[in-house]
This record gives sequence, C-alpha cells and structure tokens, in this order.
Amino acid sequence: MSESAAREKFLSTVSELWPAAKGSVREYKQKCKNKNCPRCASGERHPIWEFTCYENGVQRSKHIPRGVIDKVKQALENGRKIEALLVQSGLEYIDELKAK
Repeated sequence: MSESAAREKFLSTVSELWPAAKGSVREYKQKCKNKNCPRCASGERHPIWEFTCYENGVQRSKHIPRGVIDKVKQALENGRKIEALLVQSGLEYIDELKAK
C-alpha cells in the first residue's frame, strides 16, 4: 500500500469514528441539598456521572448530564478504536518505509 493510500485509509476510518474522547466515566452516589428528599433519607442517594481525563498532565473532571451518558460512553469507545488504529497505522507506515 502506498503512503497516500495508507493515509486515505486512515483518514477515512477516523472520520467514521466521530465523536471520540479519551478518558473514563464513573458513577457515584451523592446526597442532594433537599432536606426532605426521601431517596437521600433512605441512604440511597442520587447517581452522578463524571468524565475524567488528563490534559497537559493535569487530571480534569466534568459532570455528565444523565441524558448524554450513552453518547459519552460511545465517544470513549470510538477513542479506544482510534488509539488502536494509530498503533496499526504506525506499524504499516514503518513497513512501507522499510520497503522503499
């Protein structure tokens, strides 16, 4: 495969993997501010979702609204696919250079 063909293959595959993200999602339980909340009174608490990533070596976290959790999880899955694609593309690129 030529360099331009390998590049086009990579770009084509990556464009299909949007949205993409790198990080993790976790769920934890949190007490709300409502003093009369039956859920908190029972000890069950409320589920909270959080996205965590590293930016320039600093850990960052953002709250994820309940309605978009599945979309964020899909973006993380796409991000893992892109990382694997980068590894594969790097190996193929080195093989191409060696064949020249």
